[in-house]
Amino acid sequence: MENKTGCNQNNIPMKRRNNLWTGAFLALFLAVMSACGDGQSLQQYYVDSAEKEGFISLDIPSSMLNISNADLTEEQKEAYRSVKKLNVLALPVTTENREVFETEKAKVNAILAEGGFQELFRMSDKNRRAVLKYLGDDKSIDEVVFFGADPDRGFALVRILGKGMNPEKMMEFVKLIEKSDIDEGQLGDLKKLLGE
Repeated sequence: MENKTGCNQNNIPMKRRNNLWTGAFLALFLAVMSACGDGQSLQQYYVDSAEKEGFISLDIPSSMLNISNADLTEEQKEAYRSVKKLNVLALPVTTENREVFETEKAKVNAILAEGGFQELFRMSDKNRRAVLKYLGDDKSIDEVVFFGADPDRGFALVRILGKGMNPEKMMEFVKLIEKSDIDEGQLGDLKKLLGE
């Protein structure tokens, strides 16, 4: 029996038609997944880089910042309470790894440019560059990222993770970092990188 288009459906067995549809669906699914998987996420970059030679990786609970609540404004206290921890990944520059440094810095910049991050602020001083970005909306931030690079010292990538964070409070939290009194022994090489 022919349909109105003149195509005889009985010429294509049902099982084969189902296989064709399944194959077409799988091809489309794989094409979409490979397109989505081309870019590396920031979290995956942390995981991949933490074990690489030359990188410094630290998880710092906010309590380790040793910030005295007595010196804080109410906004700063709220900002401090909203932050749970900082994930730090740093790559100090040496004469042997300058090319690696440039490659890794370019990778981070690409991830931050393509990862849906919104910019809070950007600053530069001579060859030093720093940017503060976030994921989320104006009322609720999922993640804040600080990325600073200096061609003579290296770079530091800091993920600020917490609950109930918002952009205005994160600006206050950045000010708090300057007041922090982190134990030298716990930071080791990172203090040297940051020039403390």
